[in-house]
Amino acid sequence: MKRKRLLLVVLGAGAVVAVGLSRKAKADRERSLSVANYTPATEDSLGLVEVESEDVDDDGNLVIDDLAVALDDDGTIVATDETIAVITPDGDTVIDERLSVIGTDGKLHSIGEGISVTEADDEPS
Repeated sequence: MKRKRLLLVVLGAGAVVAVGLSRKAKADRERSLSVANYTPATEDSLGLVEVESEDVDDDGNLVIDDLAVALDDDGTIVATDETIAVITPDGDTVIDERLSVIGTDGKLHSIGEGISVTEADDEPS
């Protein structure tokens, strides 16, 4: 089975090009990666690129990573919102969300993080 690796290239004026690169998958793992949303920036609003990926780790957990990136009209990243969800084979769920914004130093700084854990019921309802 083949899978694709996605490479995002941010160009000037908020343009983004997504290029799929093929590579062989390990036989025991499945992974997917897709651009879920792209909205170009204008002078009055920020652009948005959202990338989702799914993978199954070595313990059989489903790992979903959703990354949203806000871009100004020059294509500069100004904020990110990343949500990582891990779902175990037993149905337990851990969700970690982190929001980062660009600082005056030009680097992204985390300004908030929320983690929630939900355990599956031991007995079916």
